[in-house]
Amino acid sequence: MDLTSDHPFWLVKNGLTKVYPPLDRDIGCDVAIVGAGISGALIAHRLAKDGLQVVVLDGRDVCLGSTSASTALLQYEIDVPLVALSKKIGHQKAERAYRLSHQSIDELESAIDESESDCGFERKTSIYVADDDKQAELLKAEANARNAIGINVDLIGSDELKDQFSLDGTAAIVSRQAASCDPYRFAHGLLASAVRSGAQIFDRTEVKRFNCSNDNVQLETERGPVVTARHVVVATGYEAQTMLKAKVVKLKSTYALVSQPLESLAPWDPDWIMWEAKDPYLYLRATSENRLLVGGEDDDFRNPVKRDASLPKKVATIKSKVTKLLPSLEWEVEFAWAGTFGETDDGLAYIGPSPEYPGCHFALGFGGNGITFSSIAAGILADLLTGRRNADAELFRFGR
Repeated sequence: MDLTSDHPFWLVKNGLTKVYPPLDRDIGCDVAIVGAGISGALIAHRLAKDGLQVVVLDGRDVCLGSTSASTALLQYEIDVPLVALSKKIGHQKAERAYRLSHQSIDELESAIDESESDCGFERKTSIYVADDDKQAELLKAEANARNAIGINVDLIGSDELKDQFSLDGTAAIVSRQAASCDPYRFAHGLLASAVRSGAQIFDRTEVKRFNCSNDNVQLETERGPVVTARHVVVATGYEAQTMLKAKVVKLKSTYALVSQPLESLAPWDPDWIMWEAKDPYLYLRATSENRLLVGGEDDDFRNPVKRDASLPKKVATIKSKVTKLLPSLEWEVEFAWAGTFGETDDGLAYIGPSPEYPGCHFALGFGGNGITFSSIAAGILADLLTGRRNADAELFRFGR
C-alpha cells in the first residue's frame, strides 16, 4: 500500500539516512520483525538490548512508510477520551490505558537517550482547545477524570486561554506531559542502536508468505531467501489489515504542511503544541528549525490517488484555519503531504498474538498517538517473547 504522498517532510529534510542491504541468504534468529518503521525500530532496539537474536525486514528502504509522514506530536491522550473510554471498556481498564500512555512519553525519552538518537526531542506544553460551550463541558468532565487518577492537568477558561496562549476558545485542558521529535531520525537512531546490540537489518526484502508451525515461523521473501524464527513480530502498521481477516482498523487520510523556517513564531511559543476538541481536529506545533508544522482535515481513506488529489484543497483549508488562529503571523507553506493512518473502535492499539498467525505477534499502533503505542508494544512484547507474563497485554489483545 502507498502510505504517503510524494515528498513527506522528514524524508525531504533528512534524505536516505541509512540504507541496509537486501537479504541474500537463508537465516535463523530468535525474533524476526517485519516492518522497519518507528514501531519495528522501537521493538528491535528493546529486544536486541535484552540479548535476543533479532532480524528486521522491510519491503521498502527502512522508515519510508508512515514514519516518514508522521507529525510526531508525542501525546499521552488516546483518540477516545478517558471519560468515553471508561464507558466503552470499564473504568479500571481505561485508567490503565491512560496511565500506560502517559508513562510512554518518559519511556520514549529514555529510548532516545539509550540509542543516542539525534532527533530533536523536546518537551512541550499541550493545549487541548474547545470552541463552544458543549465542548467546554466535555473538557471539564475530562479534566476531572484525569486528575482523579493522578494525571495532572489544568482546566482553563476563555480569558486564561487568551491571556496565556493568545488563543480563542471557550476552554482548554493544559498538560505538561507532551513532546515532539523528528520521527524519521528517531527510528534510524533506534535501528542503529539495535545493530550495535547485534541485530541484523535488511531492507528491500518483502515477505511474501508466512509458514507458521508450533516450533517456528518461516518467512519466505520475494527475493528467495527464507528467515526461520522462533517468533515473528509484525509491525507493518496500517498495511497489516490486508493480512488479517478480522477487521481491526478503519483507514483514514490525513494532511499536513510545514512553513519555511521563521525568525519568530510570535505570538506562538515553540514550547507549545495545540489541538482541537473536535473531529476532524486541527493540530499545530513548531519544529526545531522554527517552522510551523500543522495538520488535520482527516477524512475516510479511499485510495492513494484520491487522497493525494485532495491535498491542494486540504492544504488551503488548513492554512486558512491557521491564519484565523494566528492572524498576525506571516508565513508560507513550504512542504505539504498526505498520509494514511487508522482508527480503532476503542482508540487502542492491537498488540500481541493473533489466532490467524500462530507464532506471530502484532504491534499495530493505530490511532493519532501511534508512536506512544509503539513504545507500549515494545515493553509488552519484550515480556511475552521471553516467557514473562504481562498483565497489560489483555488491554490490547485481538478479539477484545
